[in-house]
Amino acid sequence: MAELREADGARSCLLMTEHLVGRGPQCALRLPAGYVSSQHALIRWDGRSWQIIDRGSRNGTQLNGEALEPGRAYRLTKGSVITFGHPQERWTLADAGEPEVMVVALDTGETQAGSQGIIGLPSNQDPECTLYLGADLNWKLETLDGAVLSINDGDTFQVQGRMYRFSQPISSDLTEAPESAANAEPPTLHFSVSSDEDFVELTVHYPHRSVSLGSRAHNYLLLTLARHRLADQATDTPSASCGWMDKDVLADGLRITPQQVDGEIFRIRKHFMQHGVLESSTVVERRPRTKLIRIGIESLKVERQG
Repeated sequence: MAELREADGARSCLLMTEHLVGRGPQCALRLPAGYVSSQHALIRWDGRSWQIIDRGSRNGTQLNGEALEPGRAYRLTKGSVITFGHPQERWTLADAGEPEVMVVALDTGETQAGSQGIIGLPSNQDPECTLYLGADLNWKLETLDGAVLSINDGDTFQVQGRMYRFSQPISSDLTEAPESAANAEPPTLHFSVSSDEDFVELTVHYPHRSVSLGSRAHNYLLLTLARHRLADQATDTPSASCGWMDKDVLADGLRITPQQVDGEIFRIRKHFMQHGVLESSTVVERRPRTKLIRIGIESLKVERQG
């Protein structure tokens, strides 16, 4: 992933496909010093390499010590040194890789990459909302009230009073999956539970392959949801109504806070995505405008060991 880093290492930023640099509020990299113009320079990906264009800045832009002609595109390579208006504003292209899916905070320019197919905001540790790559290979924005919206390159949205912009390159490795969950046979999620329930191992079984997910602390939350869904299935509850639990009740039973439940759900999805499980985005579902959640996989097996 492409990264621009300040010469002294104090600041860095991941580069979007088009990354405007300057003092103005519309800039992805905001440099407040007076010698930097409102829209000083544009760094962009042309599909093969990175380029920089001076936007007619008052104090100019330098590349490896040479002044740039305004409006002309210059090629950047790893290690290129860029100076915006003054020697004190010197940055290096530390990584010249292709741009990735990311979210940018408009007030600070802070970025979060979505290389693993999931992003939590305002942070992965405290996700107020989640962006994830859906089974249809389109990105979604899910809020804690269960609303799920499609999101496209350049869209802006608000989380906890802060504005963010979603950036998605035209081509991405994440959009080149060989198949989608819609075309795959539904799996069985198998829980192997120790006698004292201290260890819960997960395996996803497809008709022609299996994915071992190991034992993780968050597996017990999934086990609780699975048991609730299995209990509903045993009473012939309709599938659409099976397995829903109130988040506050679930949190109380697990002796954690509702906010910690949200964090565990994020970690579950991320863990599933890291292992290439197609149902990672729907392994936990939220019912819109409620606090109800459930395990999203219908075929479940719980086996006690020992």
